[in-house]
Amino acid sequence: MQGLVRTTLIPLLLSAMPASAGGLLGPQLADRLPGADGPHEVIVTFTNHDAVGRLAGELGVDVIALQTLPMAGAVLTEAQIETVRQWDNVESVYLNADLEYYNFTSGEITGGHYVHDNYGVKGEGVTVAVLDSGTDATHPDLAYGAKTVQNVKIIGDLGLLGGVNVFLEGQLNTDTSSGHGTHVSGTVAGTGAASANDERRANYYAGIAPEATLVGISAGEGIAILHALLGFDYAIANQDRYGIDIITNSWGGGDGAEFDPNNPINRASYEAYRRGMIVTFAASNSGPAENTLNQYAIAPWVINVAAGTPEKALADFSSRGVADDFYKHPDITAPGSGIISTRAVNTPLPVLGPVLDPDHPEYHLYYAGMSGTSMATPFIAGTAALLLEANPQLSPDQVEEILMATAEPMPGYAFHEVGAGYVDVRAAVESAMDTAGERQQFLAGNTKWSGDGQWNEIDNRNALLQYYGNWKVKSATDASNGSYSEVRTGKGGSVFLRFIGSAFKIAHRVDARGGVADIYVDGVSHGRVSFYNDTAGYAAAGVNGLSDAEHLVELRAVDGRAYLDAMLVDGRAFAPGVTFIEETQTYTGTMGPSAENLVVHEYPFEVGADVVNVRAELGWTGALDIDLYLVGPGGNVVASGATLNNPEVLDYAVTQPGTYTWRVAGYATVIANYTLTGTLTRAVSSAE
Repeated sequence: MQGLVRTTLIPLLLSAMPASAGGLLGPQLADRLPGADGPHEVIVTFTNHDAVGRLAGELGVDVIALQTLPMAGAVLTEAQIETVRQWDNVESVYLNADLEYYNFTSGEITGGHYVHDNYGVKGEGVTVAVLDSGTDATHPDLAYGAKTVQNVKIIGDLGLLGGVNVFLEGQLNTDTSSGHGTHVSGTVAGTGAASANDERRANYYAGIAPEATLVGISAGEGIAILHALLGFDYAIANQDRYGIDIITNSWGGGDGAEFDPNNPINRASYEAYRRGMIVTFAASNSGPAENTLNQYAIAPWVINVAAGTPEKALADFSSRGVADDFYKHPDITAPGSGIISTRAVNTPLPVLGPVLDPDHPEYHLYYAGMSGTSMATPFIAGTAALLLEANPQLSPDQVEEILMATAEPMPGYAFHEVGAGYVDVRAAVESAMDTAGERQQFLAGNTKWSGDGQWNEIDNRNALLQYYGNWKVKSATDASNGSYSEVRTGKGGSVFLRFIGSAFKIAHRVDARGGVADIYVDGVSHGRVSFYNDTAGYAAAGVNGLSDAEHLVELRAVDGRAYLDAMLVDGRAFAPGVTFIEETQTYTGTMGPSAENLVVHEYPFEVGADVVNVRAELGWTGALDIDLYLVGPGGNVVASGATLNNPEVLDYAVTQPGTYTWRVAGYATVIANYTLTGTLTRAVSSAE
């Protein structure tokens, strides 16, 4: 979909933030300049692909331009390099230096080869979806049927082309002009078949999980939000069909933006997470500046991956977060510098990262080298596959926790730069073997994260909870708020809570005297909770995937003792006497024709302190590519609609009162009429 500014999700390779004095100069090139007139073999990265032609057009030099990535190789003098750096659409100029490739080293320094050789753990029985430019399943390491069990090409467009949405399954090669996705796929689970007879190690260039299977999801080389959403949608829809356990994403956009739980990509990744898929995202390559993380990688339910060097330092290009910010930090660092992996046939990768091995000259046909958080991310996805083979009952939360708990510290770096540290595959696999899996509890709703990022806690003494029966408050220093509530079922007892949202959790005590209770939502049973455990402590039970609406939760004691420490909701809770009133406003407008220029219409409205939710429905007629945004009191977009349907729907849980604005933006090929219906939900007490 197109919006105010069409957001492109770029594969995270070697791009860097422009320096204040022009495009960033790569460190190796900077060491050679000034004084070395050259010429120098360089890689120029532009802000967009359309600008790549400036090299040949304005300088008259020969270039090797990538077909999709905004990069080109050229031979330039020092003066030409300085000229190019000053172009406003140039991000960086790097030396086309000889590379030493480290895919083998990655397995060695992280203990990956150790678990392959000593535990036989190689990812068997685990399936990883690779959402990227595509996968060349004609490659011996990624053979269709045996390794790549499905390879699908997404054909999707809206608006100007009249709307197309097709998934072309069973494709042998979906990575025809980039090579990025094929490289990623090989890092996850390539068999190394093309290097099977290497004297250094059999299957020398195998991925970290060589016995895992792959589902290639090609969103195309020019991936945009719509294509990414279609990719997530395919993975979720086919999770059971192919047993998809992990979805890895080496792309992004909006580096440095704030976390927005309403962003369509974040909603899609949360849906995959809550259904039990581990989601990995590349941190981005806009370092070493701070506050440059990929906006989709900072969602707390995904694993945010930074890139490290073979010496276990942080790569200069790896994006950094913000000190003490809850969301803005990588979770872990993995090998991402000079990674050699599978090469898609007839793609540009050999030009930028050729494999020149005199003992194996044929390797240049099968492998190529790249650097970036794009390369680190599939390594973590493959490591997650090893953990799931070692213990299939691990939840996505447990996989992330194990990876972080066992990571090797990286002295000299802060948490917001490297996360927990450098991945230790051996330690993570060994920890997974000794961990009691909680996958079933997770799937029942006991997730670490809510769809809003954090849970809103309603402790046992909060007036919003309505108790029936002889509940008593018990002091406990280990309880989250210093106490918990208890009832004996012989005297009966229930506790109720009203909230607006789609998920909740019940945090409770367990001990040797504990009994059981049932959970009801809107009068319908949602399972039973046990409060029994040999050792006293605390646990939680949850329900997820409810409609995002008003709900009444009841915890009903059945047998023995029932305990309540707190209820946690992903929305807002309300007192029993509150009622909800909806107020609707309708706006109409006309757009077009404007096929080449964006048209924006804005409708401000007031949101009072009693408004808990705003909702909009935007429908239109005519050939129109249209988007809906909600702008908050601070002038920032706080929510956006990006569905595949007409009408388009947007929901937003209000966090502060003030003046909000509906923003309608689009491109119309003909005159097009639209209708926007905005609904405010007010919470009103019975006393009003």
